Amino acid sequence: MMPKGCSSRSGASVKTRWAAAGFGTPNLDISRESTRRRLGFAVTQEPVTAVQLSRGKAEAQLLFEITLLTQDLGRLAADLLLFYSQEFSFVSLPAAFTTGSSIMPQKRNPDVFELMRGRSAVAQAALNEVLGITQKLSSGYHRDLQLIKPPLFRGIDSCLQTLEILPSALGGVRFRPENIRLDPAIHAAAAANALVSKEGIPFREAYRQVAAKLQDKK
Repeated sequence: MMPKGCSSRSGASVKTRWAAAGFGTPNLDISRESTRRRLGFAVTQEPVTAVQLSRGKAEAQLLFEITLLTQDLGRLAADLLLFYSQEFSFVSLPAAFTTGSSIMPQKRNPDVFELMRGRSAVAQAALNEVLGITQKLSSGYHRDLQLIKPPLFRGIDSCLQTLEILPSALGGVRFRPENIRLDPAIHAAAAANALVSKEGIPFREAYRQVAAKLQDKK
């Protein structure tokens, strides 16, 4: 379980009620409230069945958040890889984060960003593994639950490694404005809206006028 200060919506900021193997530890004169307060948890989780059925949920919730984060990072990497390609050449990447080609002397491979893009699959696979382990279990403790730990740690480690290298990798990215050309048609919607505002015509008519002008220029 996670101490107070972690995301409360994840349901992880709770303290278990001495669940042990699944059905509590009777006859121990220990104050649950005092223990909860000392450990910094928000609430005490009870009844004991809630403790039983929560095994794996905190791990899955954490891996879900990691998956969303790595998907965002993967999409950023994918955009940079596209703009780095010879067809676009909108950006240059730091030499320290690229490698030489095994056969083409002129080529630099954007390995770091390609691996960053692929790491989203690692996180999602870890999440699916945890959910797959817990989805068919009956109530109580089962030895299957120990199999949650490898995908949990794998997902965490993969994310932390990506975040550790990200600032340096992004810090060396440079845009190449001389290669970036915007199509004038990008302002077509703004031109149509301007006609609506200035001439008071319906948008559909402004749309047709702007489209006709752009067609004439081709």
